[in-house]
Amino acid sequence: MRLFDNFFKYLLWLSLITPIALVAHDGQEERIKYWKNYYHPKLDVVRQEIPSVKISLKKIGPFFQLQTQVKNFKITPDQDLKNNNTWTGYAKLFINGIYTSRIYGEYFFIKDMPVGNNEIKVILSSNMDVDIAHKGKLISDQVIIQFPEYTFSEARSKAYNLSIQCEFSKEGLLDRDKLQQKGMQIFESSKYLLCRHDNQKNILDDFMSEMSKFQLASHIVHLDVLMERVAVWLDFENSKLSLSEARLKNKVIVDTLDNRIQKKFIELRKTN
Repeated sequence: MRLFDNFFKYLLWLSLITPIALVAHDGQEERIKYWKNYYHPKLDVVRQEIPSVKISLKKIGPFFQLQTQVKNFKITPDQDLKNNNTWTGYAKLFINGIYTSRIYGEYFFIKDMPVGNNEIKVILSSNMDVDIAHKGKLISDQVIIQFPEYTFSEARSKAYNLSIQCEFSKEGLLDRDKLQQKGMQIFESSKYLLCRHDNQKNILDDFMSEMSKFQLASHIVHLDVLMERVAVWLDFENSKLSLSEARLKNKVIVDTLDNRIQKKFIELRKTN
């Protein structure tokens, strides 16, 4: 009897340890992949109709309203834990990679939004809490939102402060010193001008809809001029231009700025 008990315990131990032993023989990447799939299984779409999800955020009072629109997929709260397919289920809300809530309707209120840049992500899930994928890629959508939101004037102020850092950050000061040793100014650098361009472009990306036609035209001309100056100093840095030639070309571009803006304004007035 004792022999039988010992044999039974050995079989039980063997059944528990064998999957671990098999995985242990794999490499590190295989082991990570195994445990990711074990703890976060995915259900791949096999039907011709591939589900999709699209999300958007709207500010309503102090809260954010999340709209989740799905295609080839049905939200079924009444079937929770009843089946495991890719065409019925619910959506999962993640904020900055942290699971937040299930979504069972088109609209969902987010009452607590973290301060800073936030990734809002929604993933489709089956009724059995298995993420749905197509060809191994999760069926999801995401948006990035800044909270609290910047106003247009605040964004311009922030962009200006960032542009100042192009010169006065630790790296900027080192670059300025190197240029001064050559008898050059900080703006005689493609790196510095590109830094200013990128900081100013953020305003265009985030606040284009809030700009007037004249603000937008002026902003675009300034960005164009910065990129033209970047090209000049890149040519100098690549030994395609002498320093005197680069300075002359740079001056010509800067001197045309006011006229180019004025020309844009005249064109806009004619179209009004």
